[in-house]
Amino acid sequence: MFKKPKNKWYAFVTTRERGIVSSWDACEAKVSGKPARYKGFPDRASAERWLAGGARYDQADRPAKWYAWIVDGERGVCSTWPECERVVRGRRARFRAFDDRAAAERWLAEGAPQRDRSRDKQEALDALPDRAVFFDSGTGPGRGVEVNVTDRDGVPLAHLAAPEEGELSPQGTVVLGRKRTNNYGELYGCLLALRAAGKLGSRHIFGDSRLVLEFWSLGRVAAEKRASDPALAALSSRVRAARAAFERNGGSLAHVPGGINPADLGHHRD
Repeated sequence: MFKKPKNKWYAFVTTRERGIVSSWDACEAKVSGKPARYKGFPDRASAERWLAGGARYDQADRPAKWYAWIVDGERGVCSTWPECERVVRGRRARFRAFDDRAAAERWLAEGAPQRDRSRDKQEALDALPDRAVFFDSGTGPGRGVEVNVTDRDGVPLAHLAAPEEGELSPQGTVVLGRKRTNNYGELYGCLLALRAAGKLGSRHIFGDSRLVLEFWSLGRVAAEKRASDPALAALSSRVRAARAAFERNGGSLAHVPGGINPADLGHHRD
């Protein structure tokens, strides 16, 4: 049975708001789908101290970036996007973000070559564990909601999960049809990925839905959502249990941008 959380107060900060609420459902409504920081506390005083201590989510919380640009034969490197934007806005320009200044300067020295996105995608995938399992959901052509679970090379794995709902398509996806929502499909995809990873002995699962990874797969479904979608709430409890068992055995779930997700069905982007 799901244990009642010990925390009674939740402090949160987003790019536009900060505050304290007295329930997880209220906190989830504030932070879901947004860049945010949040933390639970047993008493309000502790939550207030956390906020007073400088808790924030703003540009400073993001990794430092450098921006190289070329405009009308001139070139340069900026340390912030607003500075770069002032230079390139409304002009025929080429610009690109980098993690360090040296990389930005190399790009300029090489003549600012066009980015090879297919190469970027492959390099990003190569950096992930080779036995990782990926999942996604989307609306197929005339088939309604369908779920995809693959390995790093895009090879279908859903059949390994013995899905009890939906039908396997010739492409290896699981078709749920029009009676399910895409949100349900994402969560169901996570469940199938957990099962497939167990069969393969994989300890790494990736998906591009932060809502599933950070909330629903942990059993964190807002009261309003539970009332409006009881099927999703019930599925959330099943996924939470499967995820807990997976993590106890050393497994982990993490986010991957839709643009490099080999299971992507075309409805989730960076």
